[in-house]
Amino acid sequence: MVINVAFTNVVGKTIQTQLPDDFTFDDFKKVVVDKIDHDAVEHYRFIANNKDLCLDNKDEFTKRKHLIKNGGNIFLLRRMHGGGHVEAAILIDIIIEELPGELPKLRMQSGECVVCLDEKPCMTLCCSVICLTCFPRYFKENDLRVRCMICPQEVPYSQFFVTRDFIRALESLNEIRELMKHIDCQICHCGALVVNETLYAQQTCQNCRRIFCFFCNKDWKDGPEPRHNQLFTCGVNCDYDMKLNYDLVPYVQNKEIEIPNSRVCTKCFNVGGYDGKCKYHKCVVCKHTFCFLCLAPKNQCEKTPNSIREVCTTVKRQDFTMFPRITKS
Repeated sequence: MVINVAFTNVVGKTIQTQLPDDFTFDDFKKVVVDKIDHDAVEHYRFIANNKDLCLDNKDEFTKRKHLIKNGGNIFLLRRMHGGGHVEAAILIDIIIEELPGELPKLRMQSGECVVCLDEKPCMTLCCSVICLTCFPRYFKENDLRVRCMICPQEVPYSQFFVTRDFIRALESLNEIRELMKHIDCQICHCGALVVNETLYAQQTCQNCRRIFCFFCNKDWKDGPEPRHNQLFTCGVNCDYDMKLNYDLVPYVQNKEIEIPNSRVCTKCFNVGGYDGKCKYHKCVVCKHTFCFLCLAPKNQCEKTPNSIREVCTTVKRQDFTMFPRITKS
């Protein structure tokens, strides 16, 4: 018995291979050497289900080998020893380029498109239908999710698209997005998926030799202001700095209280702005609702003896340690 696995590096070639069903640490290392390169263990970290497989430690690998599933992806993150925000457009464009070849394969039915309102052949999105012309824009604007435009239902890719490789590419994209929530993961402009093992800003891509700030993905000498090789930031409008920074503004429910005008969602790490209504914020991405003052989930904050007009705590600061990391501290 064997299991099928794929080594993936975003826009590089996906390497398909097989492992024995009862594979060992040595079996896995041999496949890595044979299929990637002799020094791959030194040059890469291997990530399955958002966890480092720890090829430099046999005992740790044995504990985590269950993460390697039949048909699963193992992402290659190039190690960086020098010294995100991710270029999401790189990932999205990979899928959008393939979309025109996939749409004609889908099942069509006559109906009134919910977007353009024309009567024409359409695809079903749960309670709604959409035409071939309107779908690409809708798909990109919805972050490559297939969501009904009437109810909140999200349609699984496998129930909408036909081609297995296209479905797999979308599923891989979502896995990569989960990786990109980690502050030590980044995608270079050349497409290399990389990991920062020191968390200093200045890094050199081993694939294209570009010198850049790891955290904002800008060329190191881009712009008139010099960058500084610091932990977590280059100091020039750097992305994680910008995520964490905020101004205090009057709280609409009590003008004597000041509240941050922006916060990082404590669940998905998307930045949201104060809407001028109350201290509770519902993240537009993951729908998690939390307090802009104490950062606790709404249902937990509401248990404290205060009303919506009162301060549950002084403004709790967010810092770089809140972002998850692939590598160990």
